[in-house]
Amino acid sequence: MTQHAHFHALLHSADLLEKRLTERLAPLGVRPRQARILVAIDVIGPTSQTILASEFDITKGSMSTMIDRLLSLDLVAREKSKTDMRGDIVSLTTKGTALIADIHDAWSDMDVIMEEALGVDKKQKLCTLARELVMALGGKIPGKR
Repeated sequence: MTQHAHFHALLHSADLLEKRLTERLAPLGVRPRQARILVAIDVIGPTSQTILASEFDITKGSMSTMIDRLLSLDLVAREKSKTDMRGDIVSLTTKGTALIADIHDAWSDMDVIMEEALGVDKKQKLCTLARELVMALGGKIPGKR
């Protein structure tokens, strides 16, 4: 197998897992990236869109668009910062907070899918290596400094 083929297998498996996660989250009315943002806000607490954009390594404009979608679903609230009138603070609404446990359940279901496909030991090794790769590539876990 060439190096390209290894990358393709990793990318393809991530796509397949994301598809299953999308299906699992559908009854909650959120998509995988929206779920990640909601959980990040839950971990960090009310925070600025700028900080969220930095935590996810995306542009402020992209984060603003994502927050707008979450606002339309009544999952987050946005208000002007009391310390920086140019900035907005985003927090979970009651409806958003109510989804957090269900999102974690959906993520646990993905762990089960991986365990059923690979076995516990291989799944654990894969997850450990995936975390290592994320950090080596400059990724971060929102809320962890």
